Order: sequence, then C-alpha cells, then structure tokens
Amino acid sequence: MAEQASIPPSPAATARARGNAIARTSLAAMAVNATLALLQIVIGLLANAFSLVADAMHTLADLSTDAMVSWAGRSAGAPPDEDHPYGHGRFETFASLVLGLVLLGVGCGFLWAAGMRLQALEHAPPIEPAALVMAVTTLLAKEGMFHWLRRRGRALKAQVLEAAAWHARSDAASSLVVAIGIGGSLAGYRFLEPLGAALVGFMIASMGVRFAYRAVRELVDTGLDPEEVARIADAIRTTPGVEDLHQIRTRRMADRILVDAHIQVAPRLSVSEGHRVADTVLARLKERFPHLDDALIHVDHENDTTRPPGQLQALTDRTEVVQDLRALPAFAAASPDWVVLHYLGGRTYLDLLVPAKHAPSLLAADRAALFSQLDALRQRHPDLASLRLFVELAPEPGTGSEKLHQISANEVPPPPPPAGNASL
Repeated sequence: MAEQASIPPSPAATARARGNAIARTSLAAMAVNATLALLQIVIGLLANAFSLVADAMHTLADLSTDAMVSWAGRSAGAPPDEDHPYGHGRFETFASLVLGLVLLGVGCGFLWAAGMRLQALEHAPPIEPAALVMAVTTLLAKEGMFHWLRRRGRALKAQVLEAAAWHARSDAASSLVVAIGIGGSLAGYRFLEPLGAALVGFMIASMGVRFAYRAVRELVDTGLDPEEVARIADAIRTTPGVEDLHQIRTRRMADRILVDAHIQVAPRLSVSEGHRVADTVLARLKERFPHLDDALIHVDHENDTTRPPGQLQALTDRTEVVQDLRALPAFAAASPDWVVLHYLGGRTYLDLLVPAKHAPSLLAADRAALFSQLDALRQRHPDLASLRLFVELAPEPGTGSEKLHQISANEVPPPPPPAGNASL
C-alpha cells in the first residue's frame, strides 16, 4: 500500500498546539511551586525559620504569575477573529510586560529588605538545622525549574516562558539568600544574608527591566533587527519577476513576524501577472522564514517613493478616454473592447484593440481621417505619450488562430513632452 503524503498542519492548528504546550508547561511549574510552598511553610514554622515562611509566601505569589502565563499561552494560541484579525499574539507580549514589571518589583523588594536586615541583625531568631536542608532543597528545585522553563521557552520561541524561567531563577536566588542567611546564622555570620539579598535583588531588577523593555518594543511595533530585515529584503529582491524593492516594514507579534513590502515589476505587466509575482514573493518568504505569519506585498510599476504627490491623479482617466473614443466617428461602429492605460514617468500610454467583427469597417475607413481623429484625441489629453491601435483579424482558414494587425503608433507622432518631463 502506497504511503500517503503527510499534510502539513494549518497555521491556526500550529498556533493552538503551541499555546497548549505553553499552558501545559506553566501548569507543571505551578504544581512544583505549590508543593514547595507547602513544605516551606510547614518546616519553616517547625524550625522557627521565619525567612523560610516568607520565601514560601513569595512562592505562593508566583502561582498567580504562573496562572497569568497559562492564560497568556492559551490566549495567544487562539485563531484570529473579527475583533483580533491579526491573531492574539499580543496577549503573550502583554503577559511578558507584566512579568517583567513583577521581576523589577521583586528585585527592588530584595534591595529594600537587604537594607532593613542590615539594620536589625541582632533581632534574628534562632534557627533549626532542618530549615537549612529545606532551603537548599528549594534552591535546587527552583534552579532546575529555571533551566527547564528556559529550554521550553526557547524551543517554543515563547518570551513569556523565558520570562517565567527567569522568575524561577529569582525564586532560586531568594532561596539562596535564605540558605545563606540560615547557614550564616548557624555559623555566626549573620551579615551574609542581607549582602546576598542586595546582590540578588539587583540581578532580578535588571532582568525585569530587560523583559519589560523587550515587551514594550514589541507593543509599539519596533521593527526587526537590521540583519534580519536585510535577509528578508534579499529574499524578495531575488524572486523572479521582482525588479526592485523600495520599501519594507517589519514588526513582531509574539513569536511571529509581519512584513509589509513594496515591490517593483515590469511597467507593462498585467494586473494578474503582477499578482502572481506577489504570490511568489509570499511563498518564498514563508519557505525561508518559518515564523513569518503574513506579508502584505504591494505591487508597483515604478518607484512611487520618488513620484510627486498627486501626479497619477492628474493623468488621463479611463472613463474620460472611453467617452472620447466613443465620440470619434471612426469608432462609431467599431468600438474597441480592449482599452489599456499605462501610467509611466508622469505620462499616459494607451493601447486599443478592435475586435475581429469590427475589423473590416475600421480597415476600410479613410486612414488619413482616422489618424486625424486619433491626433485630436491626443491633443485633448496632452499627457498621452503614445497611442497604439491593434485590430484583431479573423482566423486564417485551417489555422484556427487569430492575428493582430497593428496600426503603427509611429503613424501618429506623439506630441513633445512637457518641459522637465523626459519622454519615455
């Protein structure tokens, strides 16, 4: 039996799977924190180690943070809806911001507590050795959870899990402070606890500032790093059909990338072919950058960043051209069914196709009179740089193919271009 080709999961399914993985990871961290907090409270009360009880309160406070991580993971994995057309990735970014602020607050709290403890060393209560065992056990458990959460965060590219990992490191640091304080108290060196608390407080506050800063940058739509933007631009420029790239904007949404780009294609390309080039660019970007969520590709026929404002709107409009063509005697019974306007370099280029059923009457018309009428049309629209007239001929016997007869545009000399506007 032939093996069936595997169908890749949809982006929505991938986002849901990632969100569920983040939620499961945070729930496991919550279970570990709850167990440690319960043991710390029991042993802290029995061993007269109030610092251990305080650390347990800190651990219980972390449970609310873990709950926020779980909520953010599930919310960010939800598919786009009417109210959130770009998805819910910013929920994860917001949670990272909150966690960063929490880390900053915890760090400042350690710094303040360290100063208070240095002023009241003589009031430290006697501590039982069992408290030191619990403090070291908590320290090892929290440090192990830090490495596990950070590894999961990098694997899932989830900033919120990396922030939670550093929060676990802050918990381990607080447990280290408690262990040093308890050990110092047992050995007679009580000043070690507040000094360690001050050092750890500075480290935690620095991490909080870093995570909050990254989240704020994403919330205000800061672009990607220049190196990553250069790689995206190179992928666009080397796509077949793209002649130039003159504008690119990027931003992040959680682990996803959003791109807006203006590409330049051949000036006389059809709309459908230009759209095909844009689709090719999008497919190439998604192939080379797996975390690209979407790219809005704007197709230009020329570099519009150098075009004077309002230039296109000042050129001849299709409605005006069609109206004037219908008013010409030569086209009274031979109306063209294909009118194409190209706007290039501030000028208008007009192509006309007369269908085969009207070809005999047009070809039998007085050529001089026809050219006179077309010249009048050009005089009415001074921005017309050229006018090409094509006549569709009936299929030749036995060929089944149609031919086009072009009445050369050279037979209708173009007017001189306006001053300061080069003829194309």
